[in-house]
This record gives sequence, structure tokens and C-alpha cells, in this order.
Amino acid sequence: MPQLLTAVFLLLACIPAARPGVTTVSELSALEGRSIAAPCHYDPALAAHVKYWCWGIFKDTCTMVARTDTAPSDPRVSIVDDPAQQVFTVTMADLTEDQAGWYHCGAEEGGIWSKDPSAAVYLSVVHGMSVVNNRLDGEEGGSVAVDCLYSKRFRDIKKSWCRSGDPGSCQFTGAEGRFDSPSVTIADDRVGAFTVTLSKLRMADAGWYWCGVGTQKTAVQVLVTPRPSTTAVPVTSTPAVARSPEHISLESQLAHRHVLGAVVVFASFTLIVGMVLLARKIWQRHKWTQTCPSLLHVLLQQCSRRNADAGMFPVYSRERATTEAGRGAESKTHWIHRRWISSVQNNQIRGFYFS
Repeated sequence: MPQLLTAVFLLLACIPAARPGVTTVSELSALEGRSIAAPCHYDPALAAHVKYWCWGIFKDTCTMVARTDTAPSDPRVSIVDDPAQQVFTVTMADLTEDQAGWYHCGAEEGGIWSKDPSAAVYLSVVHGMSVVNNRLDGEEGGSVAVDCLYSKRFRDIKKSWCRSGDPGSCQFTGAEGRFDSPSVTIADDRVGAFTVTLSKLRMADAGWYWCGVGTQKTAVQVLVTPRPSTTAVPVTSTPAVARSPEHISLESQLAHRHVLGAVVVFASFTLIVGMVLLARKIWQRHKWTQTCPSLLHVLLQQCSRRNADAGMFPVYSRERATTEAGRGAESKTHWIHRRWISSVQNNQIRGFYFS
């Protein structure tokens, strides 16, 4: 039994305990002459430990580049530890192609039998160019700018700005590293970037362009939006005027048509009634003209006979009236004015007076 316990103890001693570690990105890339920043995160247990940055394939044999307990030998390299955030950051500036390769960020633990916790990252240093933003959005009449980055070997080469598909549109920097025009400005810092500024944008300026240096080119898209209208629409009051027929609403037109129709119907009815009454009047007068003389003579004859029987005037006859009319006693219309006065039994009896 004691032998078994001893064996278990030795086995447990051989099993490594969980150890704090360091993590970072697996790959970094930068243009020659530019800089990079590598963040290295660690566990809280390593907060008080020394951090370092070394170069080489294997961590055990890598070349020390920077440590947090000593100043870096290369001024282009810096290392800063932030225990509160549990991260230390390594910065390398003005990179060259021979600085490319494997790097390790680690924390010293000390001890002969333990290895330092670390993480490996591969750094690529390339020559060429790139842009910070390959899409520019501007407003008509405004301006946009783009930073075109290039590697160290292109510092003394002319920089260019061209419209894609139009080689004749290219603008180049001069000996002083500048190009100036009313719409395009190119300014080279002679370190690793040149800035292109487009001014007084027009809708026709939208399209694809190239940042160029030597044979290297990087595409940039320019988008231009129309300028919003700011002209205020004047508000004027117009005097109230009689609306012309063209402006009368459909309801008003229908109402006017109904009223006009009623007026026309009433006028037509009145006209018809008037014409009927006039025709009746004319017909009655014509009938009276035709029948009145005959009726008058008949009445006179009857009255004269009756008077004759009573001892008054002689019998009246049409022939006698016609004879007297021929003598001028009556008018040409054959209307007879006669007056008979009789006296019967001391009574005054008026006959007839016709006119």
C-alpha cells in the first residue's frame, strides 16, 4: 500500500498544472517604410512579470528586440506595458523588407524547469502602395481627399492621380512633390504617403480613379451626390378675384347647369302658355267678327217685331239697315247705332243702344 501511494504522488507531480498564457494576432502586414503595432494580451497572474519582444523562428533561440525592463536598442522599436488592461504593445516604425519574419511576445516566469508563456506572430513587409479608404463620398460643389500610402523605395518617384480608362487625365507631382490645379491637388510628404484632394466636385467627377507611384496602382472610387436645394419658395398672397369659368369646380358647374336648365324649362313653358293664350285670343276675335253681325241682325229683328206688336217702331230688317248704311247712316263695319224710345202705358221704355 505505501508503494502505491508513492507511485500516485509521483504521477501527480509529473502532470503540469494550468499555466497563465500570452495571446496575440497570428499575422501582421505593412508597407515598407510604414509602421505596425502588435498588441500582446496576458493573464492577470503575469501582470508583474517582465514582458519582451524577440525575433526568430523558435522562441528559445530568438533574438531579443525589446524588453519592458530596459530601453530598446533600436529607436524605431518601442514596448509599453499596461497592467490594468493586461496588455503590452510593441510598435515598429520605418519597416524594411529584411525585418520581415517570425516574432514572439512573451512574459518571463523564471526557473530552470519552466518555459515562458509566449505567442508567435508573422510580420510581412512588402513594397508597393495602398490607400486608407478606397471609397470617397462627396457632395456636388464640395471636396474629398484620399491618402495614398507607398513603400519606402518609392519616396523619390513621382506620384500620380488618373481617371480609370483615361490615360490622358493623369496628373503628376513635380520636383517639389506637389501638383496644384483649381480642381485637383496632390501633396507628397516624401515619407510614405501623398494626399489627393478633389475640389469643386461636379456630378461628372464621379467614377473610378488610380493612386499611382511607378508601376504600382491602387483603385479609388469617387461618388458625388447632388447638392440639396436651399432656395426658399416665396409665399405670396393673391387678392380675391372673381373666379373664371375655368376655375369653377365640377360641383359648381353641375349646380349652374341645373339652375340654367330650370330657367330654360320655365321660360319655354311660359312662352308656350303665352303663345296658346295669344292664339286663343286671336281665334275668339276672329270668331266674333264672323258671327257678331248675324247675331246682331237677328236680335234686332226679334226686338223690333216684339216692339211692333206692342205698338212701337216698325219691324227692323237687314235690308233696311244695309240701305241706311249705304246712305252713310252707319259706319263701314256695319255696326249700327240705333235708339228706340217707346212709350207704352205712360212708361218710358228704352230700347237698345248698339255700338
